[in-house]
Amino acid sequence: MKQEVYNSIEAWFNSYVAGFENEIEEIKLNINLKRNHSFRVVNLIAELSEEANLNESDVILAQIAALLHDVGRFEQLAKYGTFSDTEDINHIKLGIATITENNILSELTEEESKLVIECINYHNELVLPKSIDADLLPFVQILRDADKIDILHIVSDYYSNNKQGNNKRLEMELLDKTDISKKLYQSICDEKHVDFKDVLTLNDLKLSQMSLIFDLKYKKSFKIVSEKTYLKQIFETLPKKDLVIDMYRQMKIYLENQL
Repeated sequence: MKQEVYNSIEAWFNSYVAGFENEIEEIKLNINLKRNHSFRVVNLIAELSEEANLNESDVILAQIAALLHDVGRFEQLAKYGTFSDTEDINHIKLGIATITENNILSELTEEESKLVIECINYHNELVLPKSIDADLLPFVQILRDADKIDILHIVSDYYSNNKQGNNKRLEMELLDKTDISKKLYQSICDEKHVDFKDVLTLNDLKLSQMSLIFDLKYKKSFKIVSEKTYLKQIFETLPKKDLVIDMYRQMKIYLENQL
């Protein structure tokens, strides 16, 4: 796998994203947010690659998947005005359709193309199927880790440094209520990544994003999250109810135990 192949796909990506220029300030903000997110995930792949035992060619292939993993978000945002996935408006389906229709992976072999598509398909799954191919697994895992690390980067910065309600799409248009979902609480007590269907409020969303740590694979990933204090930053924006403190303590202990 040559770097030139990645560079060619990156050139298409930049041109594609540029086509979503929008006069609505929040749409423009989120287009840039997703573009920058994609490139940070690409860079995180390089940071995690040694622990994932990927060779130089594998890293480039994983970075192609990283660059394209959220390409469906641009159409989802510009056309439908949302980041919320439904059966009909799903960013993974939209992304794979865009990649296929534009023949973006033409410089890859059939096997490599299939791997990239499978990585994109699995990157947002709550639980990976046990039947997943062993050769595919490290590529999927490294993308999932890199994606989750940067999600925590984005949301911890937003909740800490931006006025609430400034980006309703990033907040998934959820109401800011003090209630905490009982199913969410149970998932965190069980050290499981929260299912989005159990997220009912903005505070639920924050806690579910914190619970992404339960799905991390690599020690380096836990180290980055710990050093950047993402969990603490999000916790500081939550109501200090006993329930919330208990969940934060549980996640903090879990994170420390992985280091």
